[in-house]
Amino acid sequence: MNKLLQIQDLDKSFAGVHAINHLSFDIYEGEILALIGPNGCGKSTCVNLISGVYIQDSGKIVFDNEHELYRQKIQERARMGVGRTFQSPKPFTNLTVRDSVLTIALLYNKTWKKAEEKTDEMLEFLDLASYAQILSGKLPIEKRKWLDMARVMVTDPKLLMLDECLAGLAPSEMDNSLSIVKRINQRGITILFIEHVISAVMQLCDRIVVMNEGHLLTEGDPKTVMANPDVIRAYLGGDYGYA
Repeated sequence: MNKLLQIQDLDKSFAGVHAINHLSFDIYEGEILALIGPNGCGKSTCVNLISGVYIQDSGKIVFDNEHELYRQKIQERARMGVGRTFQSPKPFTNLTVRDSVLTIALLYNKTWKKAEEKTDEMLEFLDLASYAQILSGKLPIEKRKWLDMARVMVTDPKLLMLDECLAGLAPSEMDNSLSIVKRINQRGITILFIEHVISAVMQLCDRIVVMNEGHLLTEGDPKTVMANPDVIRAYLGGDYGYA
């Protein structure tokens, strides 16, 4: 498998505190990779470094084997194919769902017609077509998260980073959202899945990377990783694992 993203000896500190501490791992084309770890372990900081919210102090982020991500702005990285959602979506509350997506599509497509076509395609694909004329601020949390995905999908990402897209959802809503994530992946989009719901991680992901205190604790296939005593102690706590 080809490496889509390479994180090499990444380091980031805030006021002398290491949020990311010599972190290294790879993301392969076409996979769904889970990034997990206890609160405060550096997951969000890692995503912010990849997407361009923060700039690393040292180390490398290499995207698509040719782009070293360092000082490119968020928009530049998005044009390369780096996309992300947020744990708490912040839609354009006074725009309709369709216009909220179209506003982003117009930035990444050459013509108005192409942007409209892309918008309508994504609304249909993400089961939002029936909500197209509803104000974004009126959507329930589940649909807001899907709207967040739609706004990224119209940029044609190669890598989609989903930051706790299941947070705040009921079990049935989680199932629906996992189905959508699978469908996105089936379009050939690589996914970095940042999540605390371990049952969803086990069901969905090809591999798991576990962070602890800013560094890599372990990585591998889901069953092996979740049976690792170090993972149980650092992340889950107690006598808990998967056979």
